[in-house]
Amino acid sequence: MISSSTRTLAVACLLAAGLVAGASAQAAPPGQRTQQMREAREQLHQRFMAADKDGNGQLTRAEAQAGMPRVYNAFDQIDTQRKGFVSEAEITAAIAARLASRKGTPQ
Repeated sequence: MISSSTRTLAVACLLAAGLVAGASAQAAPPGQRTQQMREAREQLHQRFMAADKDGNGQLTRAEAQAGMPRVYNAFDQIDTQRKGFVSEAEITAAIAARLASRKGTPQ
């Protein structure tokens, strides 16, 4: 069984890219922030599509392990309904929730 602290670390690792993008976006002027966030979303989309080997819009644990290791490490936190797969929207929501908690804003 994975400990709570290990899960927390896994989620932190998963969201590191989003946090970096968010942090750099905060330091930039508003128009540039929007562009940086758009680029971060596009990068996530491209990585998701590459990892989704069967093209069904869902990553299984095996697909995540092979193509998106940070998602794999936090798979149980993202797959809250325990379906055995995660969607790009669920990954994006997990990143947004983590960013909101870092900013101290309600989710």
